[in-house]
Amino acid sequence: MLNIKTALILTPHSDDLEFGCGGTVAKLVEHGVKVYSMVFFKKHPNTTDEWRDANEILNVESIFLELPIRRFPEYRQDILEELVAIKKRLRPDLVIQPSLSDIHQDHHTVAQEGLRAFKDKNLWGFEVPWNNLNFDTQLFVSLEDNHVEMKIEAIKCFKTQAYRPYSNEDCIRSIMASRGVQVGVKNAEAFNVIRQIL
Repeated sequence: MLNIKTALILTPHSDDLEFGCGGTVAKLVEHGVKVYSMVFFKKHPNTTDEWRDANEILNVESIFLELPIRRFPEYRQDILEELVAIKKRLRPDLVIQPSLSDIHQDHHTVAQEGLRAFKDKNLWGFEVPWNNLNFDTQLFVSLEDNHVEMKIEAIKCFKTQAYRPYSNEDCIRSIMASRGVQVGVKNAEAFNVIRQIL
């Protein structure tokens, strides 16, 4: 996949990777890409097993920066400095982050600082329909059945979030199926292309 060796997913909260790009991560790993997730908030101490189990399913290694939820805008400079440091350490070929149109204050802050830190990298914005004011579907990653099932199983690890409407399995599958219909495949995930270097 585009000669990608290392990918970094900017994950404001511990379950955002799974919802936003879990299928794509499964596909990247299948193609031999080393995937890291930078998580800015783990939600609560009792969710440790949840993200650990999800990481194990998707074969992702997480790096944590503990920030107070819904207060990320107060920590912009800290976030930027951490991103610049991780960029030097990992040298990712691809960075996937929240879309710049994501209206959640934590997601939006990570997206803005991600663009500042990684403006010279391949940079995609992932889709979470419940937070996107709008979403330009510029890039699609086709998913095989095993990628879909790995995404579903990883999301199921987050039992503390099971009550949320967007955690419903039918909802998750319908989003992937809908994106697949747009490009003539069975299932897909869609992304904004913020930067693409060929």
